[in-house]
Amino acid sequence: MARYLLPSTTTTTTFSSLRSPRDGRTSPAPILVLRGFASRSKQARPIMAVASEKPTAPSKFPKVAAPMTGPIPADELLGVIQAAAKAGAEVVMEAVNKPRNIQYKGTADLVTDTDKLSESVILEVVTKNFKDHLILGEEGGIIGDSLSEYLWCIDPLDGTTNFAHGYPSFSVSIGVLFRGKPAAATVAMVLIVMGKRFMSVQRTSFFPGVRRLGSAAADMSHVGLGITEAYWEYRLKPWDMAAGVLIVEEAGGVVSRMDGREYTVFDRSVLVSNGAVHEQLLDRIRPATEDLKNKGIDFSLWFKPDKLRIESPLYYPPVAGPRWRICACGNIQQGTSLHDAEVNLYSYGERKKKYDGAYIDKDGEARTFDRKKISRKRTGAMRGRGWKYGSGFVDGVFPVLSPMAQDILELVQKGTDVAKVWESLDSIPATHNLWDDILNVAVQLRLNRQWDPIITVCEWIVYRSSFRPDVICYNLLIDAYGRKRQLDKAEAMYTALLEARCVPTEDTYALLLRAYCNVGSLHRAEGVISEMREHGIPPSATVYNAYLDGLLKARCTEKAVEVYQRMKRDRCRTNTETYTLMINVYGKSKQPMSAMKVFNEMQSIGCKANICTYTALVNAFAREGLCEKAEEVFEEMQQAGHEPDVYAYNALMEAYSRAGFPQGASEIFTLMQHMGCEPDRASYNILVDAYGRAGRHREAEAVFESLKQQGMAPTMKSHMLLLSAHARSGNVARCQEVMAQLHKSGLTPDTFALNAMLNAYGRAGRLDDMERLLAAMEHQGSCDVSTYNVVVNAYGRAGYLERMEAAFAAMKGKRGIAADVVTWTSRMGAYARKKEYRRCLEIFEEMVDAGCYPDAGTAKVLVAACSDERQVEQVTAIVRSMHKEAKTLFTI
Repeated sequence: MARYLLPSTTTTTTFSSLRSPRDGRTSPAPILVLRGFASRSKQARPIMAVASEKPTAPSKFPKVAAPMTGPIPADELLGVIQAAAKAGAEVVMEAVNKPRNIQYKGTADLVTDTDKLSESVILEVVTKNFKDHLILGEEGGIIGDSLSEYLWCIDPLDGTTNFAHGYPSFSVSIGVLFRGKPAAATVAMVLIVMGKRFMSVQRTSFFPGVRRLGSAAADMSHVGLGITEAYWEYRLKPWDMAAGVLIVEEAGGVVSRMDGREYTVFDRSVLVSNGAVHEQLLDRIRPATEDLKNKGIDFSLWFKPDKLRIESPLYYPPVAGPRWRICACGNIQQGTSLHDAEVNLYSYGERKKKYDGAYIDKDGEARTFDRKKISRKRTGAMRGRGWKYGSGFVDGVFPVLSPMAQDILELVQKGTDVAKVWESLDSIPATHNLWDDILNVAVQLRLNRQWDPIITVCEWIVYRSSFRPDVICYNLLIDAYGRKRQLDKAEAMYTALLEARCVPTEDTYALLLRAYCNVGSLHRAEGVISEMREHGIPPSATVYNAYLDGLLKARCTEKAVEVYQRMKRDRCRTNTETYTLMINVYGKSKQPMSAMKVFNEMQSIGCKANICTYTALVNAFAREGLCEKAEEVFEEMQQAGHEPDVYAYNALMEAYSRAGFPQGASEIFTLMQHMGCEPDRASYNILVDAYGRAGRHREAEAVFESLKQQGMAPTMKSHMLLLSAHARSGNVARCQEVMAQLHKSGLTPDTFALNAMLNAYGRAGRLDDMERLLAAMEHQGSCDVSTYNVVVNAYGRAGYLERMEAAFAAMKGKRGIAADVVTWTSRMGAYARKKEYRRCLEIFEEMVDAGCYPDAGTAKVLVAACSDERQVEQVTAIVRSMHKEAKTLFTI
């Protein structure tokens, strides 16, 4: 039973029954006379059909519709789908008489900008009301939660070819499936026929006329309205049929596949009729259907989400009220009571479920995927391919930002109010393109090292958007939290990743390791390795390299060596990055020969060094002032075919600077310019330092001025190096001028600059000024180990041993700062000047017990404390017993 509601200005026909009293068979439905269809206006009058609540008679063809709308009331579901159809139809009607931008998805499959815009506004309405529903759109593919019981099938413009060619027969079709079966539907139609109602396509002896309008939703709606008796077609998609089949069935019609078998929305063919001619139609078209199958035409299921259950449970109450409506585009607003589409923004989306998803492949076919076996690259057309799943970026590859992405980037960079940024992002329709744009923006922010905006964008994805975050999103957040030393949040995001059933990659563990090493939490870093092993995941080179990198930045040399040895014991394949990191580890710990040993080991196994490896080795020798060895490595790099870059030239300049040859550093600087390699700010800083170390403060001042003339703003380090240059010459007045200049530039002196000023006072013997500055630094909490190294050295040189010991005790006691090798060596140096050999040995033993190992400077101080040959031999034996390779480490 069904009745059709039309406006009062039209003729209304009510069907009391569709069954014949004589034989019980269904008779053809009478054709309605619809004056609206004869109008020359492009806005057809509103047509709305309301489903009957009475059960339909038994039929040999199984029911297609779901027996209920599930936990969402029918009125609420209808209100949202009708508001969504209204929004899409308004876009279509607005574009009817405008130029069309037509593209081809296939040989004869058109798509226009109107399709995309209509779908975007429809998605905006749907996602605002049902954030956790799964949505299948013709243009945007699948978004949402694949375990949702609801699937929205959206055709934003059914009849695109008609629309593109100006033929006025197209519609907006929206069908909602509950557990795989149609539960509610809306079709907003535009149909303008000048003079004739249909276009005649073919005539046969059995059928008086076979007609096709080019819009599956419109064709099936006409069957439901009784305008036509049947409709069949193959190669259809769910969005073509989801709404129409429900309309036909609820009007008392019959739905099956073209071969007569049971139909689901995910089939590729459909036959709908008023029921009276269904079996006769099947008899005529079944042979043709079998012939098509034999020719290779695919009639199997087009697509069904793996997690979507088709069966309907019995514990839901029966549906009360209508489940489908038809309306015309021009007058969507009905007199009936509709649910506002904007109501209850979070009614069904407060807590997003995070389960497996789906994607559309390159051939346009829909697929589901297991996140344990698939990469981000298959979830969408990611434009920014520079992102390597959280660990870094491919050299020379950067994300390509669309105009929308550029706007989002500017919004996020300028926006300080996170709530307002989120509100702006909420207003953008959720599409695959937006997902790509958001990720590209996050990657660009990662390249710019803008951690707060990254957190803003990625937290919006996780906590607010309808997107399901993937492992890249979580990795970006873990990385950003780690850089900001927010370990609790990084760990919470890792937990959220696991709760979302998203499988962590090796890069996830690598980022956690870096975060822990960044704050010196080595026991937690070991916990990451242990967790990987517990889950049967052997740490890869990526994980070990991240661990080594974190230890390198934390200057934990011993631990880095231990991890490197463990890596080899585990037979983890080392790579160029591994060896480069270890060369840097040994270089920063002033063990250049150990770095050279690693380099030779690398070459012996056939691992090719890159320019970063050679530069790291040059730096290793440069830190010890071994300029000849550094030059040899530099030449070897050139012979290997690597063109030196500014970093390589800077490393070689550093070698001559540390060796006390400022003229050599200057020659390298000139050579760099001659070879077409433009010096950077670091180049000028190294040259300032080179002249400063040699006591040539005038030349250092001249280089500093050249830096400003080149248009480069001096940094805090630039000022600090100039301060150090004048401090070595004892020119306290000039140091104070540099400090004033630094303040004038808007820079707040950091610990390095203050330490340089502290050193200037100490070298000039102005201990009172040094103590006042030290007290101010302690009050501000800006002291580090170098601060106390300056103070201990100043007191030691002045012979104030008691003050020196008090400063040393304050550093360890009140401040909790661990003494380094320079601190211990400076302390020993004070006693060595007085030839107190035994006291120097006592301090040496304390140093070793504290876990601090001597360097070449320590050995020189011990030798300086000796008064005879016996003591010199004793010192030599002690130092060599500490290291097996003492000959390569110390010059005794």
